[in-house]
Amino acid sequence: MQLGNIIIYFVLGLALFLILNYFDRQEKENNAIHAILPIIYIIILAGIFSSIGYQEINHNLFMVVIMELLIRIYYVKSILKREDLMNSKFYFQIYGVAILGSYFLNQVFISKVDNIFPTPSEMRMGIWFLIVLFLYMVFKNHIHIEVTEEKSTFISKRKEYALVQYARLKNEYRKEVKLKNKELVPLFYAIMIYENYKRPRFFRKLDCLTYRFTGKETKMGIMQIPSRSELGDIESIKLAIKKINQIDSSIKDSKQKVKDVLLEYYIDHNNYVSDVLDIYHEIVTFDKN
Repeated sequence: MQLGNIIIYFVLGLALFLILNYFDRQEKENNAIHAILPIIYIIILAGIFSSIGYQEINHNLFMVVIMELLIRIYYVKSILKREDLMNSKFYFQIYGVAILGSYFLNQVFISKVDNIFPTPSEMRMGIWFLIVLFLYMVFKNHIHIEVTEEKSTFISKRKEYALVQYARLKNEYRKEVKLKNKELVPLFYAIMIYENYKRPRFFRKLDCLTYRFTGKETKMGIMQIPSRSELGDIESIKLAIKKINQIDSSIKDSKQKVKDVLLEYYIDHNNYVSDVLDIYHEIVTFDKN
């Protein structure tokens, strides 16, 4: 396999990765898109390369799907830093279908014909489209993987992820996290874990870089504090501590102090509260043991 072809497969795999991410945002409950769309993508690519006379690239076109898988694993592990949330069942089921399907299609169909796209005189070639469409509808309506790669996996593995992150972040920021009300320390770490999950370090660095060009108010640091000046993780922690202390002082008697503080902290994003509370309860339970 020539180096040039490998580079082309990588670039096409990256494009597939971006396409699948787009559909993930649109079709959050249908993970079968990761199994079916790559096969459709391969067919379209094969047709394009055949039409421009570059059939050589079609011989191992299934490599595009493998490249997309490698890119996704790197993205989750090294950029999002969510290795603890990687769901092997998701990858085995979804990518098993996608890779095997693409390889089979590549060997028995794409490599055997000169032109993938059907012509008026070759109506029988329309079978490929009908088969793919049928499989897509079957998968979409009848197959639902129990957990998604990111959001639903986070919910189902919340305890494991929260505790691993709690240990790591507590070890890293123990000296900075000093609140007047020590009972709110676990809550502070819960907020930190949640915000770090939503905006990993890699993207926070991009935010700072973007801010240098735009100068607009941007959420920065591990605590995602809106700011018109550049903030690092420690600066954001200090500002979040100040905010929590102020909220705590303003709430006198309360039977649900933690929740009230959290509701005030996320006054514009109350939908975050339940997730942060779940993480908080896991931390409290862990500290008691």
